[in-house]
Amino acid sequence: MRRALAIAVAAFALSPTVAAAYIPSPQYGVFELKFGPYTPNVDDEPAIRDSGGSPYSDVFGNDSMFLTCIEVDWQFLQLEGINLGVGGSLGFMQAYAKSKTESGGESADYTVLNVMPFALLAVIRVDALADLANVPLVPFFKVGLDWYLWWILGGGQESQTAGTMGWQIGGGLMIQLDWIDRMTARTFDNEVGVNHSYLFFEYTYPQIEGFGRDGYMYLSATDMGGSGTWALGLALEF
Repeated sequence: MRRALAIAVAAFALSPTVAAAYIPSPQYGVFELKFGPYTPNVDDEPAIRDSGGSPYSDVFGNDSMFLTCIEVDWQFLQLEGINLGVGGSLGFMQAYAKSKTESGGESADYTVLNVMPFALLAVIRVDALADLANVPLVPFFKVGLDWYLWWILGGGQESQTAGTMGWQIGGGLMIQLDWIDRMTARTFDNEVGVNHSYLFFEYTYPQIEGFGRDGYMYLSATDMGGSGTWALGLALEF
C-alpha cells in the first residue's frame, strides 16, 4: 500500500499538468499592423469649394483609398489595469485613375496621388477587464499630431510634392486572443517575448488641414458619415 502511494505521488509530481508557475516576460510596448479605407476631403479646401470645383472627385471618383499602417508604442507607465504609452505610426495609401483630356475624356496616362501619413501619439490602454476580470477585452484611446506627406505623379504635368499637418483623436476595442489557447500563448511569450496578441477595431478622427492655414491640401478622412475612418488590425504586446 505504501509503495503504491509513493508511486502515485511521484507520478503526480512529474505530470505535465503540474507545471511551474508561469512568469510573464517584461512588457515594454505594442506593435500594430492595421488596414482600412480612407477618403480624403481634398475638395473641401476653401479655395476649391469657393470656386465650385471638385478636382479630386473629378479625377479619382468617390472610391476610398486603401490605407496600410504600422504603429509602435512604448508603454512608459504600467499601472494596475491601465497602461500609458507614446508611439509613432507610418502608413501609405494611393489613388490612381486615368488622366483627363482637355475635352473631358480619358487619356492613356494615369494620375497618381500617393499619401504617406506620419503620426506621433499618446496612447491609453485599459486592460483591467483582461487582467483583473478575465474578460478578453481591452479598450484604448489615442491622441496625436500628424503630418501627411503627399506627391502627385502623371497627368501630363511635373510631379508635385508637399505635406499637410494636423491632429487626430480616436479609440477602439482590442480582443485578446490568449483565451483561445492559453498554453500556446504562454509558450509564445516564453520563446518570442510576446505577452499578448490581439485583433482590434479602431476609429480615427483625423483633421489634416494645416491647422486652418491657407495653401495646404486637405486630407481629413470622410469615410464614416463624413467624420473619420476605421481600421482593422493585429496587435502584439511585447
